[in-house]
Amino acid sequence: MNNLSNISEFTVSELNQSLKEIIENNFNIIKVSGELSQVKKHNSGHVYFTLKDEESTISCICWRSTVPKLKIDIEEGTSVLILGKVTTYSPQSKYQIIVDNIEYEGEGYLLKILEDRKKKLLSEGLFDAKFKKSLPMIPSNIGIITSESGSVIQDIIHRIRDRFPLSVSLYFSKVQGKDCVKEIVEGINYFNTDLIKKSHDLIIIARGGGSLEDLMPFNDETLVRTIFQSEIPIVSAIGHETDTTLCDFVADLRAPTPSAAAELVLPDRKEILKRIHEIFKVLDKSLKQKLSNVNYALKISKSKLPDINLQLNKLFQNIDFVSQKLVQRIEQKISNSKLKFFKKHGEIKSDKLLNILNFGYEKIKNSSYLLNKNFDILIKKKNEVIDFKSKELDILSYKKTLKRGFSVVRHNKKIINDDKMLKKDDVINIEFFKNKTTAKKI
Repeated sequence: MNNLSNISEFTVSELNQSLKEIIENNFNIIKVSGELSQVKKHNSGHVYFTLKDEESTISCICWRSTVPKLKIDIEEGTSVLILGKVTTYSPQSKYQIIVDNIEYEGEGYLLKILEDRKKKLLSEGLFDAKFKKSLPMIPSNIGIITSESGSVIQDIIHRIRDRFPLSVSLYFSKVQGKDCVKEIVEGINYFNTDLIKKSHDLIIIARGGGSLEDLMPFNDETLVRTIFQSEIPIVSAIGHETDTTLCDFVADLRAPTPSAAAELVLPDRKEILKRIHEIFKVLDKSLKQKLSNVNYALKISKSKLPDINLQLNKLFQNIDFVSQKLVQRIEQKISNSKLKFFKKHGEIKSDKLLNILNFGYEKIKNSSYLLNKNFDILIKKKNEVIDFKSKELDILSYKKTLKRGFSVVRHNKKIINDDKMLKKDDVINIEFFKNKTTAKKI
């Protein structure tokens, strides 16, 4: 008994009170991180819960007067950072934390901020598809806002040169840390100035991947609103494919990676050239077919054209025949008149002979006049027919066809109406309406 006489003696209440004073004096205001569990919201308005980690737990109380001041909801499973005072509850011999404030811890905190901001901007319509500006099919000049260091800018430029070389304007800014948002906003405003925006078709905002904290500048409300107000279409190329920022939602186009941004905004020149080549092949085939059709039509027309010389010879032959008939008729008339004259010679007296001769002469003279007149009329009609036929033949002649813009191609005096009739290096003669020229097949 004497060995215990020097040991302090306490009642239960005294011991609890001593422990209370020791704990509260040594742990005033502290911060404790952990996960919320066993959350109980009492009818009184107080909230009781447990803060735990992998090995231990501690009881916590948030008074009714403090709950409305909290920026977060007290929900189970949330990782938080608690600000409060350690105290004890003597009747139950336990210690606990009186909570003054609660914050999200690490990514949980950032995600909560991000979600709240997203809901706010979404409700204002900043992410609506109706406000998205269309991108040009083939831009002439692209503005790029990114860091001067790193591989991002090199990747984009290399992809642009490989895909569709064009003019690029660079605006270097920070893409992480202090002043990042300010510099990116200044870059967007720079490209939207009156003098600059006229020569730029779109803007690419780019940076490589990173943690949620690294990418938080691209969730900044000021930056999001600046992108929304840009008159120039903006492409967001931030992080990796799995990374998503608020800039992606407000931008006119979201690219999964910076390199992919160049692919999305630019066509592939190889594909364009291939398409152009295919179009030219179709046009060439069509032109060759049309030329073949024209040559065939000319060939058909030529076969239907009458032989001018033959027609003229026939006309002159008819004239000769008519002339011969007229001469024969005149000679026959004269012969008949002579026979009548000699027959009457013995019957008439000499005094009447002169009258008869004069009468006959007049008759022959009149007949000759009528014959000449009829002959002239006939010749005139035949000449008119010849002129008409000549004009008709002239209209159908190949010279008139040449005058309308066609040409005749010959090789060794042979008309060429098909490219297959020629061999490489064959020299061809091309006749136009006014002149001629030569060419060689290549």
